[in-house]
Amino acid sequence: MNYTILNQYGITFSKQSNGNIIINSNLRSLNPYLYMLTRQKRMLEDLITTLNLSLEGNSISPDDKEWSVEMGLQIYTGIIQNNMTFDLFLEDHYDQTLESYPLLDIKEILKSLLGFIN
Repeated sequence: MNYTILNQYGITFSKQSNGNIIINSNLRSLNPYLYMLTRQKRMLEDLITTLNLSLEGNSISPDDKEWSVEMGLQIYTGIIQNNMTFDLFLEDHYDQTLESYPLLDIKEILKSLLGFIN
């Protein structure tokens, strides 16, 4: 786990006795996005792979730049931007970025989450 990055964003992971993963952070929009990724491990792994490819300078297809998870009636979408950021939106509001993260930071957060899940 990359505790430096996790601490920078105030992120902690914990497990409840029933196995549910609790995610706390200073970032209200990232919490539900990360939580839903805990329920979609394969998607989490694929997103990390795509972030690695992007960080290595590989071209990413438009279909691989957008990663959506559904939480109730809301759909959170993370988009890998050409300026090396990962922008988080609510599906209905593409014109309003909720939060933006450097690709390297989001990759480390997701790798830490995957390590916690495993």
